[in-house]
Amino acid sequence: MAYRADDLGGAQTSFSKGVVETMVDNPYLEVDRRMAGDIYTSAETMANLVSLCDELGGRFAGSNEEIRAANFIADKLAEYGLPVVVKEPVAYTGWRRGESVLEVVSPIQYPLRCLTLPHSPPAQVEAEVVDVGDGSPQEFAAKAAELAGRFAMTTSVTYPRESKRWIHRNEKYGRALLAGAAGFLFVNHYPG
Repeated sequence: MAYRADDLGGAQTSFSKGVVETMVDNPYLEVDRRMAGDIYTSAETMANLVSLCDELGGRFAGSNEEIRAANFIADKLAEYGLPVVVKEPVAYTGWRRGESVLEVVSPIQYPLRCLTLPHSPPAQVEAEVVDVGDGSPQEFAAKAAELAGRFAMTTSVTYPRESKRWIHRNEKYGRALLAGAAGFLFVNHYPG
């Protein structure tokens, strides 16, 4: 979607050296500036984030943790002075983590503790495992010929040694999928 300068509600836009400067007639500019200053100087935002992430849990859609988080946010908005705070139900297709079993079957039988990654479909798969290290693009390229029909196993390291950028779990999963892997094992790299 493209916007012209006069589509911005009375804004005047000037361009200089590749920088866009927009000045809007804003009767609340001083209040906005004070609020923005509070965002960067108050500990409140971080305290709320810690509460949401550390105290309320994972917040998967439809979970008790999600409901508690919604109540927390609604309470905070009311505490901050919003006159009307409404939580509205939204219908959606959700996903719930079920029971997961991961077991070494050869050369010995040995059960391993595991969790299903979000949105994984139910399946029973038996295959060999290919260790793709920390899951960098280079490591996937080096193991690509071995992955078809096997489990790709990577660590949770987000900055693999061979990469100069952050590599998210979803990218590692996508590379396993593109290589024809039968499954994806994402191993925590922290001890314990």
